[in-house]
Amino acid sequence: MKTLYLCGVGNGEGIRLALTVNRANSRWQRIVLLDDDPTKHGTVRLGLEVAGPISMLEKVDAGGAEVVNLVTRTTEGRANVQRKIEQYGVPFTSLIHPGVDLFGTEVAADVTIYPNASIGAEASVGASSVVLIGAVVGHGARIGQGCVIAPNAVINARVTLADRSYVGSNASILPDLGIGTGATVGANSLVYADVPAGTTAMGVPAQIMGGRPAQPFPGAAGGDAEPLGAVSPSPGGASESNHADTEAIIVQALMQVLGIDKVDRDRNFFDLGCTSLKALALSQLLRGELGGKLQVVDVYRFPTLRTLATFLGGGEPGMQDSMRHTQQRADLRRQMRLRR
Repeated sequence: MKTLYLCGVGNGEGIRLALTVNRANSRWQRIVLLDDDPTKHGTVRLGLEVAGPISMLEKVDAGGAEVVNLVTRTTEGRANVQRKIEQYGVPFTSLIHPGVDLFGTEVAADVTIYPNASIGAEASVGASSVVLIGAVVGHGARIGQGCVIAPNAVINARVTLADRSYVGSNASILPDLGIGTGATVGANSLVYADVPAGTTAMGVPAQIMGGRPAQPFPGAAGGDAEPLGAVSPSPGGASESNHADTEAIIVQALMQVLGIDKVDRDRNFFDLGCTSLKALALSQLLRGELGGKLQVVDVYRFPTLRTLATFLGGGEPGMQDSMRHTQQRADLRRQMRLRR
């Protein structure tokens, strides 16, 4: 019998899933927990000790071991851990709760499916994807590689999720729609139209907001970045001064919430480590500093220092993005029709 290595153990449900699968099928002689957070090393989760970092796989006999990636917070973070594990040559395996009915489905050899999930007839789930507790994948749906479907989300019939897309808890995607590569559907959202690659859909009904760009921003490697706090006011009238003051307040909020010290004015917050929880904290902090009615969705709509400052100053920074997203949606619909 082999040893199972579970990587990224912040999710206790993943550990419980592995123990449940092993009780039902006796697949592994032992289960070992690995995590790169040193504060977890030596701690015990559900009776299993966290043995050390993921790099311990380097000394593992690949012929006598299997590995599962438990990271599900973001698809980007999951992909990063997946690449790290791959370099050690230990084969990935699936974790599928024994109560999940897979008759008439197509499921890759490296997927994780939690209890009470439902996979519809003729649906497919791609490699390294995760279907969490209570989620529904409708009949004929196509789930790409590296996707995460959060608890109780509903992917209706014939929906296509492209690679690395994320669907939040309790969200619902109506039938026959397409979710683009790297797109995010926010929790509790109702999606009624295609979602372009790299964008975020939030709300009831969902609105399309800017997301991570397909290519890195200038200065992503650090060469062109300006230090936070060094954003100087432009010479000129009161409007330039007010804009600079607003930028300075946003800068301080970013430093506090994201724990960073350098950013370009046009660098996307979500490429700097912003998450849904941090976006909420940022919006609350800025409301306290600037007053007004800034909402968390505005952080998604205007996810750079320049555009958010313009928005808070009463400008309209989002018109070009809106036109671009409209074109992306039209292109995605055409692609979906061709595939059918």
